[in-house]
Amino acid sequence: GVRRGMLRSSSTCSLLPRGRPLRAALNLSNRLLVSEVSDAEGARGVAPALAAALSRELGVPLVLVPYPNPGALADSAADGAWDIGLIGAEPARAKVMAFSK
Repeated sequence: GVRRGMLRSSSTCSLLPRGRPLRAALNLSNRLLVSEVSDAEGARGVAPALAAALSRELGVPLVLVPYPNPGALADSAADGAWDIGLIGAEPARAKVMAFSK
């Protein structure tokens, strides 16, 4: 998901204010998305790899924001603590974040 208001109607992405890193929310309870977390190397898996690829494409640093479960990740969407995250699309969540198809 992407927090609501972060995407323009065109294909141009306005995820970040100038100079700010990309903050990617990670659901640590889903081993399909985050396969490993260590202090020394950070997180590994599909979600961290996609976030790293997007930050490289945007030319900005990456900050990983971990959450213990998808509920905590979704609950934090309105707080502005993260910019992108991988989470299941649900109607209630769509009130505060946009989902890709």
